[in-house]
Amino acid sequence: MNFILMAAISLVPLFLGMSSKMMFKTKLTNAMLLFMVFISLWQLDVSLLYSSDLLRYDIIFFLFKLFRVGSIMLPPAFLYVGYMALKYLSKDEGSWLKWVINKYTIGAYYCWSIFVYILNWSELGITGLNHINGLGSSVLYPLYGEWSSLFANHIKLLVISIVLTLIVSRKVLDKYVRHFLTYFSLTFLLTYAVGVLNLQARTFIYSSQIAVLIFSIFIFFVFVHMSTKMIIESNQIFKRKEQEEQIEVTTSGLIHEIRNPLTIMKGYSEILAKNEALDSKAKGMIYQIQMAGSHMNSIVSNYNEFIKSGKIIAEEADLIEIIKEAILLTSIRTKEKNVSILLKEDKHIIAKVDKDKLRQVFINLINNSIEAMEEKETRLIKIHTVIHSNEIHISFADTGSGIPVEKWSQIFTPFHTTKEAGMGLGLSICQRILNSHGGHIEIVHSNEHGTEIKVAIPVVHYEKIVST
Repeated sequence: MNFILMAAISLVPLFLGMSSKMMFKTKLTNAMLLFMVFISLWQLDVSLLYSSDLLRYDIIFFLFKLFRVGSIMLPPAFLYVGYMALKYLSKDEGSWLKWVINKYTIGAYYCWSIFVYILNWSELGITGLNHINGLGSSVLYPLYGEWSSLFANHIKLLVISIVLTLIVSRKVLDKYVRHFLTYFSLTFLLTYAVGVLNLQARTFIYSSQIAVLIFSIFIFFVFVHMSTKMIIESNQIFKRKEQEEQIEVTTSGLIHEIRNPLTIMKGYSEILAKNEALDSKAKGMIYQIQMAGSHMNSIVSNYNEFIKSGKIIAEEADLIEIIKEAILLTSIRTKEKNVSILLKEDKHIIAKVDKDKLRQVFINLINNSIEAMEEKETRLIKIHTVIHSNEIHISFADTGSGIPVEKWSQIFTPFHTTKEAGMGLGLSICQRILNSHGGHIEIVHSNEHGTEIKVAIPVVHYEKIVST
């Protein structure tokens, strides 16, 4: 009866791992499922030691050595979870962890574990099973050969895997995965501490089964919570991108249709203007037509530029370097206007962006701040970068005249401008470029003492961990 109950409990991690895989098909869940399979095999192996009243000794001995693959493969399987997070969700390229945890060390770790498992079948590993008394019932306990310490020390490597994965969690940029790996590492460290009791013959108890059961259920719910948050956040990013794509689809055709009659109007107006038989009044009308056509063509050309601004070619780049390039390209103007720029430098921030388009955004924001400070004595622009939650925030704060609150929602609208010159597309293009990156732009605060505008760019691209 004990065996049946414990065998049933040992399958819980497997079912939860399979459920996670079915709900969220990612590379991280692949690693999680593999780890859960080995946990189930480990606990199934333990449960066999309670099956002496149901199975023959020789069958129990064979199955015990067979399922021992679970406990032996736990150390590399645990580290593999950390490896997947480090590879796909960490941007710290220079980290020493990537020299310690990589495909070669993981491969070597698995090869070593296979060697220990093969040794398990020899007389140097396990020589037999011995009956002992535990909790008032007879249970079996393995008898180890000369190299028994090899297995014990191998199992202790699990602590190193847990510690390394815990360190990896600090390097992961995505806060949801970071929290998950922290809970995953700490709770399994506690589970491992309880499971080690199975190595001691006189402390042979059910505690490891209960600990694994609690661990599996807890981690499953934490994993589901993490994945749900990631899906919600990624949907918001994709929604911004889809909105920009829809704008392009609905307006590109309209621009094409408007340009056709404009071309005809321009051609005929130029022909009519050369007609010497027309009086001055008629020529004046033709001139007005040409002016209107030229103005309309300018609007169409500028709006076409606005549409094209949403097309990005993203690659990994250092945002700090892009900001510095924007500051350099506006340096002539800042010197002419006696404007100071203070960049609070952070460590390198790597993100997948279109360098040219993003540089254009920063230049536009700096130029807008310069224009807003023309009437002020103190002319200072502060640029600050910080990683908040799963976004990179870049704030541009100036000491300008400010923007009225009632106009906050309008300044990002195409063709809305408070300037005498200009088409009013600068900030709307900035917004479109950032939306195409899955980010956004907003006014944090603005008054007579200045304005702060925040640019937000996603720090993580979730499609990188999705299985293909």
